[in-house]
Amino acid sequence: MNLFSSPRMISLVLAFSRFVKMFLGLVVLYLSVKYFGTSFERDSWVLSIALYGVIVCFLYNPINETFRTKYIFLKEDKGEEYAMKSVNSLMNFFNLTYLAIALILFVAVSPITQVLAPGFDPAKREFLSLMIFSLIPYFIFQQQGNILVALLNTYDSYFYPELVSLLASLINILSILFLSEHIGIYSLVVATTLNGFILVSVLSHMLRKRVPSFRLISLEKLERSKSFVIFSLPMYLSAFCVQLYLFVEKSTCTNFGEGAVSIYDYARQITNLPHIVFSSIVPIVMTPLLSKCFVAGDENSFSDEMRRFIRLLLYFTLFIVILFLLNGTQISYLLFSDANTDFIHILAYLGLAVFCLVFSMICGQSLIARGKVTSYVGAVIIGNAVSIVLCFLFSRRVPLEMLSLFYLIGQAISSFILLFKIELVRKGLLLKDLLLILMTAFLAYGVVYLVQTALSDTSLMSADKISATLDLVLCSLVLIFVILSSLMLFGGEERKMIINFISKLRKK
Repeated sequence: MNLFSSPRMISLVLAFSRFVKMFLGLVVLYLSVKYFGTSFERDSWVLSIALYGVIVCFLYNPINETFRTKYIFLKEDKGEEYAMKSVNSLMNFFNLTYLAIALILFVAVSPITQVLAPGFDPAKREFLSLMIFSLIPYFIFQQQGNILVALLNTYDSYFYPELVSLLASLINILSILFLSEHIGIYSLVVATTLNGFILVSVLSHMLRKRVPSFRLISLEKLERSKSFVIFSLPMYLSAFCVQLYLFVEKSTCTNFGEGAVSIYDYARQITNLPHIVFSSIVPIVMTPLLSKCFVAGDENSFSDEMRRFIRLLLYFTLFIVILFLLNGTQISYLLFSDANTDFIHILAYLGLAVFCLVFSMICGQSLIARGKVTSYVGAVIIGNAVSIVLCFLFSRRVPLEMLSLFYLIGQAISSFILLFKIELVRKGLLLKDLLLILMTAFLAYGVVYLVQTALSDTSLMSADKISATLDLVLCSLVLIFVILSSLMLFGGEERKMIINFISKLRKK
């Protein structure tokens, strides 16, 4: 068996790749703070990206998330030629929607910017309109790249798309460094457009090598694309609710003054990084694995595999979340050279929400593997609806940081609903796993807090970027030690894996 063919090895390699990308993303974030700060130009960039994010996630993500499963079904049922003709038809459907969306933006950009940024004056909204038009190529390339990556995954190609994606992060860094002084915020526009063009060009070339009949633009009739659209229909409700909340969140931030959108976005970008890492693992590796167990009627294996993924991902998430909770000041010093109170509090609340989000993602994909899409959709809708209502009712009466608390409340509600909705023959063992993870969380939090308290009167406390970095490194090492110790004490399979790993190191 090929070393890279096992689900766990694929998961680890993808996770490593995404962690590298996460690090590069932090570099991009740091450079963005350095060169663009919290100006209204940066606010306009964030709002424009958010607008296209809403469009992509609402119109296309339901298809993207179900594409792999549907393509495999078509390929096995009616052959590769029929399946690829359906894909070409889907690409044509996408191309028509790109044109329609561009026309809508040109015609209705004024009311769109008024809704998107109610706190902007006319001059700022005019700049926002220009930024929206500049990012149309980014929007098109992004969606084309999403579907090309999903299609390559169905042919067991996971790593080349990741390498191209890493290249995109490097281009972002170089663009900011060499172009920002000359063209300002438009250096990000150049970088995203170039990244998208390279990604689509390389991936489409790779696909043409594997499947010569693939076309980005073809004369295939649109009728064949219906199978993909119909298969994804239940997911549109949850996608709409999620994107509606994000839209309301960004729009509400404009009422808190210039720079509020950017401050909130910087915190969200940081806390989104773990989700970006794990979102590449769960749908690509876990969902097909659970689907096979379900189809085979092997409920014990279904339960065991899901619990393994929950332990693996939640322990990693735990490490990151505690850093967000206890090291917000240090992260703020690294980004802003100052302790930004709003940023620190937002980072803490959004960090806790990440834990709920990752757990919900795993539970949701397990329900999808069982064909219970509506249960997943219902939980997502309820949680995000609660966050939206809280934003509308209280956003004008509370400080900026409370928006992140509203988001946390919604995600926590979704997590609890999904926990009760999932069907496992060994659900008691899952609850035991979650209890041990929470015990580890409290223990790790307490130990790191005590370490920070002990260092409060030393030079390691964060008064500048160097000491902030030292503090982060020290807290990370303490966290790793506490989490590994907990796994050694309470873990089953994980303890065996750690012992085997240590034994191999000793032999070397």
